Amino acid sequence: MKNTSGFTLVTVLILTSMASIVVLSTLRDSVIQERLSGNFQKKLNARLMSEKGVFSSIEKLETAMLADPTININDLIAHNSEVSGTSSLESSIYNATIEIDSNGDILISSEGTRFEGENQMQAIFEYVAGGGGTTSSASVFSNGITGCSGVAISGSGLIDSYDSSLGDYNDTLADGNKNTSEESFVNTVNDSGDITLNGSGTIEGNVLSSSNLSIIQGADIKGNIHSNGNLILSGGVVVGGDASAYLSFTQSSGTVSGSISANQSISVKQTPVGGDISSSGPISITGNAVQGTIRSYDLVALNQTTIRHGVYTSGNYEQTGGSVYGGVRVQGNVTLKQWGSTIDSKDLRYAGNGSFKDDTPEYAFSPYKVSSPDISIPTIEPVEKITPESENNRGLTACDPLDIATAIDSVSVNTTSPDLFINNNSRAGDLLELETNTANFLVDFGSTPDSAITAKAATFLDSATQIFYFDDVTIKGRMQVKSNHNAVMFVDGDFTMNGASSLTIPDNSSLTIIIKGKLKIGNGAQVYAPDNGITNEGRPVFSIYSSYSGNDTGIEFSGGTRELYAVIYAPLSQVKVTSAVGFKGSILGDTVIVSGAGGIHFDTALNEASFGGSSSGGNGSASKLVFKGWRFTPVEKSNE
Repeated sequence: MKNTSGFTLVTVLILTSMASIVVLSTLRDSVIQERLSGNFQKKLNARLMSEKGVFSSIEKLETAMLADPTININDLIAHNSEVSGTSSLESSIYNATIEIDSNGDILISSEGTRFEGENQMQAIFEYVAGGGGTTSSASVFSNGITGCSGVAISGSGLIDSYDSSLGDYNDTLADGNKNTSEESFVNTVNDSGDITLNGSGTIEGNVLSSSNLSIIQGADIKGNIHSNGNLILSGGVVVGGDASAYLSFTQSSGTVSGSISANQSISVKQTPVGGDISSSGPISITGNAVQGTIRSYDLVALNQTTIRHGVYTSGNYEQTGGSVYGGVRVQGNVTLKQWGSTIDSKDLRYAGNGSFKDDTPEYAFSPYKVSSPDISIPTIEPVEKITPESENNRGLTACDPLDIATAIDSVSVNTTSPDLFINNNSRAGDLLELETNTANFLVDFGSTPDSAITAKAATFLDSATQIFYFDDVTIKGRMQVKSNHNAVMFVDGDFTMNGASSLTIPDNSSLTIIIKGKLKIGNGAQVYAPDNGITNEGRPVFSIYSSYSGNDTGIEFSGGTRELYAVIYAPLSQVKVTSAVGFKGSILGDTVIVSGAGGIHFDTALNEASFGGSSSGGNGSASKLVFKGWRFTPVEKSNE
C-alpha cells in the first residue's frame, strides 16, 4: 500500500496538463481564426470600397455627359480624371483614376482600403457618343417658307438659298461663284393652305400650294409652281419652270418658260409659253405664242395666237386668226372664225362638222374631213394632288413631324418660374451671359432675377439637355451666349426684344428658345449670329420652337438694321416677318406672312441639322457608357 501512495495525485496532474494543452491549443486556433476573419472582413470592405470608387466614377462621368450631351471622350476624361471618397465605416477610403486605354475605351482603376485591407479593380467601358437629336433622312426644318394653312408674301424681296457652311450669304466662294442657289421652297401643307404672292419679288426656287395659288404684280418665279386647287397668275408674272394645277389654270400677261397642265380649264392671255399646254378640260389661248403642243379632251379655242407644234383634241376646235404649225387633229367640230386663220400646210384632220370662211372652203371635204377612228389623240396624264404621302411629293413634308405641343409639354415644369428682365439703365444696357448650365449678369443695374440662374436637366426631342426656365422674358439691354456653349431657354409666357436691345451668339455656340407664349423681336432690336448657321455639333445657332396656338401673331420679326438668322418651327402659330434687310434660315408656321424689301434666304446646311446636333451621327440619345468587363489586379506590396 505504501508503494502506491500518491498515484492519484500524479494521475490528476497528468490529466490536468493534458486538458490545459487542449485548452491552449483551442485558444490558439480561436485567435488565428479571429485574425483570419478580421483580415477577410477588412479585405471584403476594401473590395466594396473599390467597387464604390468605380460606381462613383460612372456617376461623375454620366453627370458630365448629361450636362453636355455632345462632349467628346477626350474632354470628358480631361475634366473627370480622378474620383475619391470615404464611407461611414472608420478608415474606409477609395481612390479612382479614369483614363483612355490603348483600345480607345474608358478604363476606371479603383483602389479601396479598410485599415490594413486593400483591394484593386478595373472596369472597362466603351464610350458611345450621342447628341444626335431628331436627325433623319429628311430634316424637320422647312426648305425655305412653309405655312401649314397659308402663306402670304408681298413686297420686292428676294427668296432664295445659300449654304452657310461655305460662308455668309452672297459671299464670293473659292471658285469665284457667289454663295447663292435656287433651292428655296415656298409651300403649304393643309387642304386649306392657300398661297398669295403679291409684289415684284423674285423666288429662286419652287412654289407648291396645297390649295389655291395666286401670284400677281409681276413676281418672278425661277422654278416650278403647282397648286392642288386653282392657279391664278396676273400682272406680268414670270415662271421659269412648269406650271400645274389640280383644278384650273388662269394667266393674263407674263411668261411661262415651261409647260402648263391642269385637270379642268386653262385660260392663257398674252403669255408666251415655252412648253406644252395640256388639260382634260377646255383650253383657251389669246395672243402671243406657244412653243409646244396643245392637248385637250375638250374645247380648244385659239385667238390671234401662234402654236408651234400642233393641236390635238377629242372635243371641238375654234381658231380666230393666228397660225398653227405641226398639224391640227380634232375628233369633234372645227370652226375657223375669220379670214387668215392659218393652219400650216393645211395639215387639218377632223371627224365632226366644219365651219370655214371663204378662204378655205376645201376644208369641208376629204382629205381634211375623216372618220373618227382615223384621228389619234395622245393620252393626257392627269395632274395629281401633291401631298407629303405622294410618291412624288416634290420635297413636301408633314406640317408638324415633331408633334411640338406634346414635346414642349413634356419639358414644362409645375413650379412657377421667374421672369427674366434685362434692363437698359446702364450706358450700353445690362448684360446677361448664358452658358450651358448657368447664366450670370456681367452688367446689372436693376435687372432680374436677383437669385442665381441655373439650368435644369431635361430631355427635349429625344436629346438630353440643360434648360433655363422663365415665365416672361423682356430684353431691353443685352444678352449673349458664351463662346462654345449651347444655351436652351424655356419661356412659359412671352418673349420680347425691343428698343436698342441685342442678342449675340458667337461662333460654334447656339441659343434655343422653347416657348409657349408669343415671341416678338421688334424695331431696333439686333440679333448678331455667326456666318455659319450650324455649330460643329450640327445645331442651328438660333432656333425657336413654339407651341403657341392663339389668334394673335405667335412669332414676329420686324425692323433691325442687319440680316437676322433664325430657324423657326411654329406649326400652330402665325409667323410674321417684316424687314427691309433680310432673313436667313428657315420658317415653318401655321400661316406665314412676309412683307418688305428684305429677302428670305434659306440655309441649305439646315438639311443636316437638328436640335441635339447631328455631327456625331447619333440616333437621338445622349452619350452613354457601355460596360465591357471587370479586371481585378493584385495589390503590390512594397519591400520592407
